[in-house]
Amino acid sequence: MRGHATDHLIDADPSARPAPAPAAHARPDVPPGPGHAINLQVAFAGHNRANDLGHRTHVTNDLDAAFELIRLTGCGHARLLTGLASGADELAAAAWQRAGLGPIHAVFPFLDDPDAPHVGPSGVAQSATWLDGEATQAEGRNAHLKQTRLIVEIADLLVVAWTGERARGAGGTADAVRCALELGLPVLWIKPSDPGAIRLIRPEDLPSDFDFAEFQEGLQAGHPAHVEVASAENLREALRLDELAARVEADNAPEAPQNLLVRLDSWLHGWLWQTYGTFRRIVGGRVGAIPDAPPVPQDLAEQPGFQLLTAAYLKADLNANRLSAVHRSEQLLLIMAMITAAIVGSSPAVWPQFKLTAVSVELVLGVAALWVWSKAARARQHQRWGEERHLAEQLRQERAGWALGVSVASTRITPASRQDRDLGREARLAAGLPHGKFDAGRIKRWGDWAMHELIDGQSAYHSVISVRDGKIAHRIHVVEDASFLFLLVALGGYLVAYAGLGAFGGHLPKWVSGIVTMAGTIIPAMAAAAMALEAKLEFKEQSKRSERIAAHLDELARRLDRAPSFSRLQGAARAAMQWHIAEASQWREGAERRRLFRP
Repeated sequence: MRGHATDHLIDADPSARPAPAPAAHARPDVPPGPGHAINLQVAFAGHNRANDLGHRTHVTNDLDAAFELIRLTGCGHARLLTGLASGADELAAAAWQRAGLGPIHAVFPFLDDPDAPHVGPSGVAQSATWLDGEATQAEGRNAHLKQTRLIVEIADLLVVAWTGERARGAGGTADAVRCALELGLPVLWIKPSDPGAIRLIRPEDLPSDFDFAEFQEGLQAGHPAHVEVASAENLREALRLDELAARVEADNAPEAPQNLLVRLDSWLHGWLWQTYGTFRRIVGGRVGAIPDAPPVPQDLAEQPGFQLLTAAYLKADLNANRLSAVHRSEQLLLIMAMITAAIVGSSPAVWPQFKLTAVSVELVLGVAALWVWSKAARARQHQRWGEERHLAEQLRQERAGWALGVSVASTRITPASRQDRDLGREARLAAGLPHGKFDAGRIKRWGDWAMHELIDGQSAYHSVISVRDGKIAHRIHVVEDASFLFLLVALGGYLVAYAGLGAFGGHLPKWVSGIVTMAGTIIPAMAAAAMALEAKLEFKEQSKRSERIAAHLDELARRLDRAPSFSRLQGAARAAMQWHIAEASQWREGAERRRLFRP
């Protein structure tokens, strides 16, 4: 890996965005997408100084053996990420080509890097990313450390040719190992001074209070704790390829035929599952319009990796929106059924001849409500909705961050489970890195779009959502208060009228008593429905949540310069991602509260 002079080296359901136009052609270095093969991103870092690298033949043999281990794990496709510097990077690129595992993607720290001729259809690397190292250094940052982080953060395995010694400066091989272990990536370690022994450092074996400096002291003292001899078996386990293979097999399973139930579900989505949307428009009333999103820059839309992420995001977002529409509409329908049953069940108090019909209608409504509730409970519908929305939010963050070379993994957010980490990163890893130069023009175009996706657009969206949900919560509360007041007036008026007429020997008509009886049944049902709506659909809570998100994103936007640098844009993207993912995780944790209300 290229280095310096010494050692080179975010319920608010976001609206789905229209997919960008497909590229006119796909680059040959893009692997099959998720669900078609086990895709791995393999980062490489190594020394370029002759006294560190040692005998090149020994390193070459160990590189061949390391890449053969990757092949023996059953990996179907892989991409090597490297700086293509002289020394170990060159040896690794040649060994990778001999192994035939997949393409090579180079990352250069400077726009005018002299190794650029090695990129192209006939070059060592089929694609590359160029960073503006001069602009990075002008900010007091290290261009080679930025290069190292970009390579490691997108990988799921790091291979290093490393002496084990401390770094002589930022961006070296030791920094690559440190970044990988902090991100939870396994490391295949080739030690030039000990040829023939390939080691594996597994991050899950490291202590919770892991400190890299302490880890290196142990290596220097001859106590290589948490380091084991590498084999195909333990490497496969460290990469969790069995779990990944199971998901790939599930994704490749043939789709079920379009049976009657599937066609019925599609038909219901056309009208019945629009119940919640209609309710939201009627009760929420008019709110400010959400500004249209700026178009995706053409050169970004043509990137195959971006197209892959867009397709994955839109699929997850569609699934989440469909589950949301079904679950929320079913909740409303159950509440409407409860109120209807109260009306029908109490109607014989006014129309006695309607009693048999009322009992029949109540029975049908009760059975239908029980069937809807039990079907949703068996399917874990509330949990699936939370999981799909969380996945869609992860992919939305990955898609926007991809334009700036930032991933959710780089935010250092610890996933709630392995599944959380895998679902979002699988598409991100398959997408690779953007091809081309991150010059001032690209940073401006892509940065503006990414900031709108992560900050400005989401702030505007949540501001509107906050107002709408606040209106719905207020109006439900007004209906609840008004109905309770009406009940008190009706009961009090009935008692006064009954006593007044009774004093003069008169009697109230039976239909008046019947209406009071109906009111005493229906209004409590309406009050229970209002409480269920607020408890299950959480309008007030969602309003406050959206208001909080919008305020935080507005503060992030205010801290950005008018013409932010690439590093500032990346920092803002990471901060926005941390907030969105934390909020999405918190929202998903409340899935149990969104279980359907059983009236």
